[in-house]
Amino acid sequence: MDIAVNQSVLAPAKCVARALLLLSLVVLAGCAAKSVDTGEPVSDEVKEQRWQTHRERLEQLQQWQLIGRLNLRVPRESGTMSIDWQQQLQQYSLVLDGPLGSTIASITGSDAGVSVTVSNETRYGSSPEDLLHALTGWQFPVSFLKYWVVGLPAPGGEAQIALGNQGYPERIEQSGWRIAYQKRSPADGLHLPTRLTISSGDIRLSLIVSNWRH
Repeated sequence: MDIAVNQSVLAPAKCVARALLLLSLVVLAGCAAKSVDTGEPVSDEVKEQRWQTHRERLEQLQQWQLIGRLNLRVPRESGTMSIDWQQQLQQYSLVLDGPLGSTIASITGSDAGVSVTVSNETRYGSSPEDLLHALTGWQFPVSFLKYWVVGLPAPGGEAQIALGNQGYPERIEQSGWRIAYQKRSPADGLHLPTRLTISSGDIRLSLIVSNWRH
């Protein structure tokens, strides 16, 4: 799919912002953080039982909102912005703000497609992966992000999961990407990630969540 790119969008001052916003096509794709793993060591069987209970509850989430900060590091570039991400079933909306609070980009989408508005210019794509590749040339499983940020492996792809004592994933490895969960926080009866990193090769995406709602 060919998408024309306005040169102003590719200006150096906006290059990192564009990359961050596209990696956040997630569905398109002040919490006191709690450690992923506490207490005495337990058996693998107990960890698995706790994980299955936690996983079933996560898979029942149909809508949620996260507010936080997103940082992206790629070769020769890095940048940070605020993120407000709302997910309802397969529909999603994201607003990305710069350091001074001005809106850098807004993203909306569903299974039918995705749109991204930057500097009053809107781009459309049939999928977040197609749009990301067209604008940056990167291959990134952006549709997996809505699962990874809540602490789930994405469906349809083989994943290796390392569990902590409480049955929460400390690490997920899937499709060549490593998702590491450093902290969690209670949110309406669930313990959801509040600090995580997603990395592969020279690309590193870090997310710090200040507020979860579901």
